[in-house]
This record gives sequence, structure tokens and C-alpha cells, in this order.
Amino acid sequence: GVIDKRFSWERYFPPLDREPTDRLPRRVGVAVFNGDVLFSRPVDWYMRTADFTPQRRQMSYQSPRSFMFSIFERVDSPYVTWEDILSRYEENVLKDGANILAGRIPVATANAQGRSYLLKTKIAARPEPYENYAHEIIVRSDERVLLLQFVHTDKIEDSIGEMVDVVNSMLVY
Repeated sequence: GVIDKRFSWERYFPPLDREPTDRLPRRVGVAVFNGDVLFSRPVDWYMRTADFTPQRRQMSYQSPRSFMFSIFERVDSPYVTWEDILSRYEENVLKDGANILAGRIPVATANAQGRSYLLKTKIAARPEPYENYAHEIIVRSDERVLLLQFVHTDKIEDSIGEMVDVVNSMLVY
């Protein structure tokens, strides 16, 4: 996941720029994955990792409001059933040791369908382990299946509006 300074991982997409509100900072529209995914993100996010390897494309951002946002392109075909996609996802989550607290909750982006999950994972750390929470959303368009991941603490009140705004603005082609 080293970012190549000679390559532009995202392009600006001004139609999705948004002015600040009393709850949200100024947002800038970006296109990632060579224009396959567009969304509005806060200007103060910074890119953590990016990988455009075919079948494994992913982008990861850090918010200064204590959460991380990632987009992973899944290898699932958009032409299989929701049941196939979600069963495979749930099997992977459980195999990785996470607990599904809530799942298969219908959501939508600006132009695609999704199913949302709330996960809890125990993280081995010193001096003692801690728990990590994530909202993960499987998004399906006519062309691809994505996993959106918001990793956060158990206190998300200050950042939930930011998370919802990203999902609501997202266009998946």
C-alpha cells in the first residue's frame, strides 16, 4: 500500500463539491478507480493506502474525526444473487473472527443498492486487547460489487453525519 507520488489515485470531480454546513466540513468531489466510483469527501481526509491491482483495487482514507474509510472492489459478479454475495461476505467475516452485530440492512448510494453490516472485532494489542467497530456496506451496481468500510470506536456521534454523506453522494459505475 505505498502511494506512488507520480500517480494520481483520485481525480477531482467538481459537480460533487459541497460547502460546509453546521455539521459537516467542506467536501470535495473525487473520482477513484479510474472514474468507476465517484463521491464527495471532506477536504481534510488524507489518503492512507491505494492499490489498483486488477481484482484487488482498494483505497483507504483517514478522517481527523477518529475513523477510517476504505473502498474495496470485490471479485463477486454483479450478476449473481444478493444471497450469493452476502453469504460469501458473511462467511469471510466470521472466518476472520469478527462478530456480526447487525446485518443485511438495506441502504443505497446515489445510484446503487447496498446492504449494511455492523461488526465488532477484538484486536490483539499491548498492554491489553481492545474492541474495534466497523460499519461495512456491500454496494452493488450493474458493473461491480464494492465493500465500503468505516472503522471506528464505539463513539461515532461526532462522525456519523460524515459517513452517511459519503455513502449518499457515491456514484458507482
